[in-house]
Amino acid sequence: MYRCYYCSSTMRHKHIPTGPDNFLSFLEGIQGGFAIFTGIIAGLSFQVQSRKLLVITGLISVIVSAFNSSAIRYSTQHYVDELDGHEKRHKFKSYTVPAVIEFIVYLLVSFIVLLPLILIDSIPIAIILCAFITVSVLFVAGYYRGWLLRTHPVKDGFELAFLGAAIIFIGTLSGYIVKLLI
Repeated sequence: MYRCYYCSSTMRHKHIPTGPDNFLSFLEGIQGGFAIFTGIIAGLSFQVQSRKLLVITGLISVIVSAFNSSAIRYSTQHYVDELDGHEKRHKFKSYTVPAVIEFIVYLLVSFIVLLPLILIDSIPIAIILCAFITVSVLFVAGYYRGWLLRTHPVKDGFELAFLGAAIIFIGTLSGYIVKLLI
């Protein structure tokens, strides 16, 4: 049993092979890397007609976003532990490693999303394929999370896929609105 940092309730500890912080970093890296990158690419595709420029712009934005996400991961976990009075003794292992995991996963999954844009000549078809890959992988990640935590794998899969689809939709809508305004 352990006490929840956020609500002070007592919870049963579930064994996660990589540890909860590293597992959360992995999931956040997948969700951020896939959904945010796909949303950015979909939004930019309304303005940028060159695949090369779209890929370059997307890569720059994803590198900056990945670093930002991992920095937030580091500082948030450290801050929560300080607030709770349980700051970890091994700061590198407790705070830096999860942040680096999130950064690396974020970048790697973003490159997977980039493949259709590199391999397919039609930008709209490539964007649709990117979105399909993103939502599918997010479903699998959510399913795995639910299975690992012994909760509701299908529900968790749909939840993560829906959130990813919503991020992609917001990116697409933003690009469309900007195109109308400019």
